[in-house]
Amino acid sequence: MNIYCISGLGADKRAFNNLTNHNLIHIEWLKPTKNESLSYYSLRLSEQINRKEPFIILGLSFGGVVACEMAKFLKPEKVILLSSITNKKHLPLIFKIIGSTGIHKIIPASWMSPPMSLAYWFFGVKKIENKQLLKEILDDTDKAFLKWAIGRLLSKEDIVAPENLIRIHGTNDKLLPLRDDAAIKIEDGGHFMVIEQADEVSEELNKLF
Repeated sequence: MNIYCISGLGADKRAFNNLTNHNLIHIEWLKPTKNESLSYYSLRLSEQINRKEPFIILGLSFGGVVACEMAKFLKPEKVILLSSITNKKHLPLIFKIIGSTGIHKIIPASWMSPPMSLAYWFFGVKKIENKQLLKEILDDTDKAFLKWAIGRLLSKEDIVAPENLIRIHGTNDKLLPLRDDAAIKIEDGGHFMVIEQADEVSEELNKLF
C-alpha cells in the first residue's frame, strides 16, 4: 500500500525522519501562484499520487488540511491526520483574531519566522537533537509559501472531513490544541510529536497500516 505523506506548515519531509517501519512517499510542496485557492493547489499536488494503486494519505498539521482537501477528488483507502484539525473553529483564538483583522496580509513574508525559543515551546520540542532539526526546517522554509499557507488557513475556505478519516493528536499540543475525544491520543504529545514521540506515533500508525 502506498502511503503518501504531506508535511506541515513550514516543514518538509524531514518531519517524518523518526518514524519507523513505514514506506512513506513524500509529497513535495509546490510554489503557489498568487491568490491560489487551497482547492486548486491541492489538485496540483495530487498529480504526485499514483491513483492506479490503493493508497493512504498521511497529513501532518497544515498537511492534514491539504489531505482533507485532496480527499474531495481522490479515493484514498484512509486519510490519517497527525496534529491537525478538521474544522477551522478548532483554531486557537489568536489565529481567529489574526484572520479577522487581516493583519497577516500586510506582514512582510520575512517576518513570518517566530523566535526559536517560542517555536520550541509551541512545537513541544525538548530534546536537543530535535531542537536542531526543527531549527533547520524552519530556517529552510520558504517564507512566501508560509505566508500564502497561513492566508489559506485563515481564509473562509471550509475544511470537509472525509468519512474514512483517522486522527492522531497529542494531548499537550499548544499550537493546535486537542478539542475533542475523536482522535487517537498520544499522551503529553506536543505539536512536533511526529519527531519528539516518534515511537508512539509509529506504533499507532502500524496498527492502522
